[in-house]
Amino acid sequence: MSIHIHRIYTRAGDGGQTALAGGVKVSKSSVEVESYGESDELISHLGVVRAQATDSPGRWGDEIASETDEMFLKIQNTLYEAGAVLASRQALSTDAASYDPTNDPRVTLLESRIDAYREAFEAIDGFTIPGDCLLNAHAHVARTVCRRWERVLVRRHELAPIEPWVLAYSNRLSDYLFAYTRWVTAKLASDEKLWKGRATK
Repeated sequence: MSIHIHRIYTRAGDGGQTALAGGVKVSKSSVEVESYGESDELISHLGVVRAQATDSPGRWGDEIASETDEMFLKIQNTLYEAGAVLASRQALSTDAASYDPTNDPRVTLLESRIDAYREAFEAIDGFTIPGDCLLNAHAHVARTVCRRWERVLVRRHELAPIEPWVLAYSNRLSDYLFAYTRWVTAKLASDEKLWKGRATK
């Protein structure tokens, strides 16, 4: 699919409306616009992590830099694909009953990387506190934005069904980003901070 952007501004949205793919006019406050707007924000947060890893590879090491660049770029491309789907009211290409995430390479790629990362760190008793390093902290921001995106997707799905792969991908992506933060911390041998609940007196 080729996309041509000829103009930066059109003035068409100055009144608070925009057009979905196909020309349907909707409010910019609609859950439809919010759903692909959230994916756009997530793409940008992932770009921060990717740029940080590749701009200073000596700081993080070649393994972290190359893995982050390769995986996050793939994820950003998939999120653009999701955004294109969400910017449309076209009929579903797959219904929820026939969709199987175990046969979806977009989802299974994330799962395979989660499993690979998992070999580098142990199970924990408590919640990780973001901030062991900048990559860890920024990836946690992306993770929480992903969770927010998923909540918006569910709200939209409750109004009108969306492509099941987008829902599955959003859920698995936040899992992936959590695993990524722990993998980075483990690879850097950083001191992982945990919240284990309120201290008893």
